[in-house]
Amino acid sequence: MGVYRWFILCLISFILAHWVYLSTSPTDLPDWAKAAALALQLLLPEVLVCLLLIQVEQSRHLLQSFGLDLQLVAVKT
Repeated sequence: MGVYRWFILCLISFILAHWVYLSTSPTDLPDWAKAAALALQLLLPEVLVCLLLIQVEQSRHLLQSFGLDLQLVAVKT
């Protein structure tokens, strides 16, 4: 059952990346890493923001070692 789920997830991710690649009016062979990154940006921007926040949180100690303090504030619109 786990292999079946993995196969379905791979198929879905391939189809989404391929659709995004086709939407860019391609002239050459696809670069799948770029297509996947573009699909993430266009289709799942919330995930991209969460990944960015995780990376900032993991780098907080490094920033503090340089004397910098980073604060993230949510702004309600």
